[in-house]
Amino acid sequence: MTENDLRELMPQLKAYHGRFHGFFCRSEGRKWSMKYLQGLMMPIKRKNVENIAEEVGAPPRKLQEFLSDSPWNDEGCIEEHQRFVGELFGAPNGVVIFDDTGFPKKGDKSAGAGRQYSGTTGKTDNCQVGVFMSYASVHGHTLVDRRLYILSQWFEEIALGRRERSGIPQDVQFKTKIELAMEMLDRANERGHLLFQWVSGDCAYGDAHEFRKHVAGMGKWYCFEVYYDTHVWTDDPAWKVPLVMKNRRGRKLKHPKPTEDSPPAVTASSLVSSIPDNQWQQICLREGDKGPREFEFARLRVFEKWNRKPGPASWLMIRRSIQTGDREIKFYLSNAPETISISEMPWAGCQRWSIEVDFKLAKGEVGLDHYELTKYRGWYHHITLSMLALAFLKAVQLQWGKKCVSATVPEIPRLLEVVLPRITWRPQDVIAWFMKQRRNKEKSRNS
Repeated sequence: MTENDLRELMPQLKAYHGRFHGFFCRSEGRKWSMKYLQGLMMPIKRKNVENIAEEVGAPPRKLQEFLSDSPWNDEGCIEEHQRFVGELFGAPNGVVIFDDTGFPKKGDKSAGAGRQYSGTTGKTDNCQVGVFMSYASVHGHTLVDRRLYILSQWFEEIALGRRERSGIPQDVQFKTKIELAMEMLDRANERGHLLFQWVSGDCAYGDAHEFRKHVAGMGKWYCFEVYYDTHVWTDDPAWKVPLVMKNRRGRKLKHPKPTEDSPPAVTASSLVSSIPDNQWQQICLREGDKGPREFEFARLRVFEKWNRKPGPASWLMIRRSIQTGDREIKFYLSNAPETISISEMPWAGCQRWSIEVDFKLAKGEVGLDHYELTKYRGWYHHITLSMLALAFLKAVQLQWGKKCVSATVPEIPRLLEVVLPRITWRPQDVIAWFMKQRRNKEKSRNS
């Protein structure tokens, strides 16, 4: 690495930010968006509005208004963001991955907040939950879209006041996490900026047969993780429409039913013991922090079960650890062709780890969960800018990697600190800041 590499960072950031100029309201909006983007990438402990404002020399109220009230086009930013990610990481066999993450909250004022399960805390807690889509390929991965999941009770008549206070638009209706995921998938497919063939996700998304059916209807391949007790058929269920006597009255039967010869459905976990040892293949998925991540895989042709009825033929893939003391087993369903190689399916299905990595990076490095905003618009604005900040850091990482400079995403903000403009604190500035803090605390105590 050279000094020129560091000096080039600021012009690169300005050029990157320039891609989104048209989506912000006037020059003032572009100014605050740039400052907020810079603040998100600074190595400061808590990246809320007040702390960022102090670091970049912006009035906190202006930044707050920019996030919570200014009607800039965050959806336009997402489309341009997907274009950028497609240019950066795009590959024909790309994978889009779905998962959700929680944002713990103390009160009930934040849009969509309530008691619900959060994977972040591993328990039911008061929080907001966001459903996210990420993109992964052999070139890299990052978050590319987001939706705020709003609990159904927010749409009850008694919650009208809460919806108005948090700024939830009147045309927003309750949608399940699966519906939000399908909405993002459809939008990405329509835009066409992200090349992908595969769709993946954990059991919460893979267990939804309507999601699998939706992906298959798009002409894409899914490789979803499913629960161990998912039911499948190992042979053709051979359901048939029952024969009816000619003189029978009533409506004609048209739905297939199981016959005496139809085999029973079995759970995915019950099939593990029937797989011979020579059918398990050891495959290295990726290089981890502690060396290669290797697992054993086997697969079977099965028939899926949709709504308690036979579905299409597909692959049941089984993954198990190679460590003798840790025999954790995972199951996946995939509609990939029968000709697909055993090595490509594990690569696609196990890409779901990448969205967990991106959640960790986004929360740790660009303040994805540091916001202190309650409004619906504020959530979308902050999350969008955090995703843009993460993508820029990933772009720098990829660019430096081509120069044989191996830098992690957490290391780049420390290097950026040298070139990002920050205010210089004079003695009178520090005193003014301190007195303001005292006045705010006094005001808070008396309110």
